Amino acid sequence: MTDAFDAAEDEQDKTNEGDTGNDFDVDRYLNALNSDSAPKDKTVGVAVTTETHAFYHELQNADEVEVNPAQSIRDHLEKLAHRHPKVFERAMRKLEIEREF
Repeated sequence: MTDAFDAAEDEQDKTNEGDTGNDFDVDRYLNALNSDSAPKDKTVGVAVTTETHAFYHELQNADEVEVNPAQSIRDHLEKLAHRHPKVFERAMRKLEIEREF
């Protein structure tokens, strides 16, 4: 699957030679990245220690703490998308290719 992504990306680069490459609507994906209305049907696995796991669940269940750990992680990923726009755009282009298949 990665080979298909790389080949499609190479073809995209050839197509965009001489073009600014600004025809890709990254903002559409940025808006959907952490949207409250977007379905959350995918998970991201992150290996953590037993202590971190216990703390995460306690944060979720603590009435005195007004934080949603899962939303905090989504917020951080959104910040990373803004901080690394080329990586984000590459990921969204690959997502479009994947959706075509």
